[in-house]
Amino acid sequence: MSPAAANDTLTTLWNISSTLHLTIIDQSLADAELTLRELRRAGFRCKPQIIGTRSEFLECLERSPCDIVLADYRLSGWTGMDAFSALRRSRREVPFILVTGTLGEEVAVECIKQGVTDYVLKTHLARLPISVARALDEKSLRDTNSFMVEALRESEANSLLLFAHNPLPMWVLESENLKILQVNDAAIGHYGYDRVEFFHMRFSDFHPAEEIPKLLAEFRQEIPLARQSGQWHHRLKNGTVIDVEMVLQKMEYSGNAAALVVAQDITARKRVEEERQKFLTLVENCRDIIAVADPQGNMEYLNPAGRALLGIESTAAVKGIRTSDYVTPEDRNLMNTVILPAFQTSGHWQGELRLRHHQTGRALPVDFVGFLVKDPQTEEPRFIATVSRDISDRRAMELQLQRAQKFEAVGQLAGGIAHDFNNVIGAILGWAELGEELAASSGTPLLTYFKKIHTQCDRITALIRQLLVFARRQIIEPRSLKLNQSVQDVLNLLGKLIGKDIEIRTVLAEDLSVVQADPNKIEQILMNMCLNSRDAMPQGGLLTIETRNAEFSEQDCRTTPGCQPGRYAELRVTDTGVGMNAVVRERIFEPFFTTKGTEKGSGMGLATVFAIVKQHGGFIHVESEPGEGSNFRVFFPVSETTLKPETVPPIVEDQPVRGGTETILIAEDHEGLREMAQATLKSLGYQVLLAADGEEALATFTAHRQEISLALLDVIMPRCSGLMVYSAIKALKPEVAVIFVTGYSDETLALADVVASGVPVLRKPCRPSTLSRRVREALDVAVASSVSRL
Repeated sequence: MSPAAANDTLTTLWNISSTLHLTIIDQSLADAELTLRELRRAGFRCKPQIIGTRSEFLECLERSPCDIVLADYRLSGWTGMDAFSALRRSRREVPFILVTGTLGEEVAVECIKQGVTDYVLKTHLARLPISVARALDEKSLRDTNSFMVEALRESEANSLLLFAHNPLPMWVLESENLKILQVNDAAIGHYGYDRVEFFHMRFSDFHPAEEIPKLLAEFRQEIPLARQSGQWHHRLKNGTVIDVEMVLQKMEYSGNAAALVVAQDITARKRVEEERQKFLTLVENCRDIIAVADPQGNMEYLNPAGRALLGIESTAAVKGIRTSDYVTPEDRNLMNTVILPAFQTSGHWQGELRLRHHQTGRALPVDFVGFLVKDPQTEEPRFIATVSRDISDRRAMELQLQRAQKFEAVGQLAGGIAHDFNNVIGAILGWAELGEELAASSGTPLLTYFKKIHTQCDRITALIRQLLVFARRQIIEPRSLKLNQSVQDVLNLLGKLIGKDIEIRTVLAEDLSVVQADPNKIEQILMNMCLNSRDAMPQGGLLTIETRNAEFSEQDCRTTPGCQPGRYAELRVTDTGVGMNAVVRERIFEPFFTTKGTEKGSGMGLATVFAIVKQHGGFIHVESEPGEGSNFRVFFPVSETTLKPETVPPIVEDQPVRGGTETILIAEDHEGLREMAQATLKSLGYQVLLAADGEEALATFTAHRQEISLALLDVIMPRCSGLMVYSAIKALKPEVAVIFVTGYSDETLALADVVASGVPVLRKPCRPSTLSRRVREALDVAVASSVSRL
C-alpha cells in the first residue's frame, strides 16, 4: 500500500488536502528538507517555517499560525523539550512531535509522559506521515470534543444537536454502573443496535471479558479534562470485533454524575500499520536487493541486504545518490536507453543487469525487476521500486558446468581416439618386436630400423596413456596411503629435474589423513605440477610443497567449484613464478593448451593432473595473478575404509619366453592385434583359433571346446562382450584358462568380480613377449589347479 493510501485511511477528521502550517525546529537545514520531502511525498501540502533558535521559536508562537511542531531533541543551547515547555506556556493546543537522530527508550518514555505527542527517528522517516496524520486526527478529535463539551455547557439543546450529529460514535454513561443514558446516531449506525437496545445495555457489554476490570478502573480515575484512554476492543451487534480509541470526559447529566465517551474505529488504521510492519519486516530481512528511487532517479531507500552487497555503510549514505551510480559503466547505456524508457512506456522492465560495488567497483550480476508506481488518483509517477537478485553463484555454477561439459566432450573424444590408437599402436608395437627379434637372430641390418620403430611406438604409447588419463579411462590401482610418502618419493627425483636455482621447501602435516589413491598417479600429479612451477620460474625462485587436512561444509561447497561436503587431504604446490592471468587460468587444464613454445611441452601435463584428480574423486583449485606466482591446491577425499591394491601376477621380463602346443582361442575385434597375437603365439608352437566378435568366439569355443586350453578375450567386442563370453565358456568347460585384454579403467571395474577370483588381466598395448609370458603363466596355473583337484 502506498503512503498516500495509508494516510487517506488515517486522516478521517483532518483534511489532508488543506494547507498544513508546519513549524520545524532543526539546526540542520538538510534534515529539515528531508522531513519536508517525506511529508510532501505522502500528500501533505506543507507551508513550512524552519527555525533554529529559541528566540525565533518564541517569536513564531506569538505571530505565526501553526498546525503542528516537529522538533529535533538536541539543539544548540536548548532542547526540543524546552521548545515543548514554551509551547505549553503559550496555551496553544498544537501537536508536538520529536523528529530526532537518536533517542534512548527511557528518554522517549519520559517525553511521552510529559505530553509529547510522538517521536520519530530520522533513520525511519517513512513513519513520519502516519505519525503526523494521527496527531492531526487526534487534535481534530480533541477540538471536536472540546467544542462539543463547551456547547453542552452553554446550551443543552445545542449540545444534544451536536451530540446527535457528530460523525463519531458517542455515549453518555452513568459514572457508577456505566449504564447508557444517551447515544448518538453515529453509534447506532456503526454498532448495529437500535436506540432502545442501547438503553438496556451497559457500556461494558461492548468489551471482551478480559478488558472489563481495566475499563472499570479507567472510569474510577479522576478525569479533570477530556483525555485519551487508549485502545480497546468493541464488539458490534453482528459479532465483529473492532479496534477503537476512546476519549472520556466527566460531566453532569440531569444533575447526576456521568461521563461522555467518544469512540473512533481504528480497525482499518491498525490493519494498515500491521500490513506496513509485515512489509517492512519482509523487506528489511530479504536477501535480495530492494531499492526505491524517485522518478528523477534519486535513491530514497536501500534495504540492509542491498547495502551489504553494494558496499553502502549506512542508510544516510543512500540518500541523494543517483541510481546510475549503482550500475557498472558497461551497463549504463542499457539503463539510459532501454530500462528508463521502458519505465515510462510500459511501467516495468525485467532482465539481467550488472550493479557496481560502491567501494571496490566490482561488478555484481543480478536478475533485475523494476516497476514504476503511480498515484492512484492523479496517475502521476510517485517512485520506482526495484528488486535485484544476486546471481554471482549461479554464474559461477554455469561456468563450472560449461567447463565440465567441455572437458567431458573433449575427454570422450580423447578416449575414443586413444582407444583406436591403442589398438593400432599395439599391433605396430607387436610387429616391430617380432621383426626386431627376427632381425637380431638373422643378423640383418634392419635391426636398427625395427628398434627405431619400437622407440617411436613407446613415445606414442606414453601420449596415449596421457589421453586415457584425461578421458579418465586409465587404469588406476588405489590403495591406502598418506600423501606425505608420495612427496618424499618425488623429492628424491626433483633435485635433479628442478635445478639448483630453485629452492624446494616442504611443510608436511604429521597428522595427515589417509586417502585411497594410486601412488604412481599421485607421484605423476606432483611431478607434473612441480615441473610446471619450474617452467614458471626461469630466473629461479621458491617452490613450496605442503600437505594438510581440510574439511568443507555445505556452505563452503556453494562457493568452491567441484567440492562435495566432507573431509579431505590437501596437497599444495606454490611457486613464486610469473603467474597467470584470468584467460590462462580458465584454459590451463585443457589438453594440448600451453603457453610454452611448441618444443617445450605437449600441453598435457596439467590436463593429466586434472583428470587424475577427478578420477580419484577429488577437485583442484588454482590461485594465480600475473607476477604473483601460482598456488595449486589439490584435495583428495579422506578414506573411511582400508583397501588392498589389485593383485597383479608379476611378470619377470628377464626370463626366456616358453612356448607350448596347446590350442588358444583369440577373440579380438581389431584385425591388426588379432593377427599380431596369432603370429606371436604360433611362433611359439601354439595352435591358434581366431574370432572377430563375441558371438563368433562363443561359436568357435563350442565347436572346439575339447581342444581349447585358453581363451584370450577382449573385454569390449561387437555382438557379445568378453564377460558374456567368459560366463558361457566357463559353463561349458569350467577348467578352461582365460585372460582378459583391456585398455580402459571402467572395463577393469566391470571385471572386479572375476579378477578377484584370480582371472588375469592384460593391459593394452602389450608387447609380444609380455603376451607370451602371461599366456604361459595362465596355462601353467590351470594345469596346476587340475592336478591339485585330482
